[in-house]
Amino acid sequence: MQNRSATLNKDNQLVLHLTVDFKRLQEQGKEYRWPRPGRCLKCGGKRPWGHGYVGRCFDGCSGQLWLKRYRCPQCGTVYTLRPDTHYRGFWAPWRVILGALLYQLKGGRRGSRVSRQRQQYWQQGLRRQLLLAGLTRVSRRGRGAVSALKALAARLIIVSTHSVSYRQVRRVDAAPELRLAVPVVGFAGHFDGAGSTTDSALQKPANTSHGGR
Repeated sequence: MQNRSATLNKDNQLVLHLTVDFKRLQEQGKEYRWPRPGRCLKCGGKRPWGHGYVGRCFDGCSGQLWLKRYRCPQCGTVYTLRPDTHYRGFWAPWRVILGALLYQLKGGRRGSRVSRQRQQYWQQGLRRQLLLAGLTRVSRRGRGAVSALKALAARLIIVSTHSVSYRQVRRVDAAPELRLAVPVVGFAGHFDGAGSTTDSALQKPANTSHGGR
């Protein structure tokens, strides 16, 4: 029974991505004003209650940032609100991750601004996601590999994750009753402009030398 309970609790953990003012979040901490879902996005029940905060690390921040959580009183689903600049479970912005992967797939060496351990982890995650997507015959570099990466990003797959269960960015329609607008252009538009945004990400100084993902 304990294992089953743990599984149910894990299945009821949802991460919702939305636009966040990082500067204000760092300054205000738990006083930062987060939007509240108008109803449960899983069961359609009454408006979720506040469920405290959870600390998460992000590159460029001296300490943890407090992310707001809500809980549905009917089905028990817990929502964690997360900046849409970062994949679930990763400290580095998705632009940096995609920039590093895209640069390598085009034939470049690992960039010096991002630690080797991190880039290896992202590469291993990408290979796993390609396998899960059935793209087993894709070459490791070249146009085919770049096209495969674009295809995963277009499907909102977290291209660098090793997870099998939590591998996709949660998309939510901005219906008025939800009171929660979650823009998807940040993720769906990864390669708008032929990848120029991801290529340029490697040129920006970033604190990515530590062991976080």
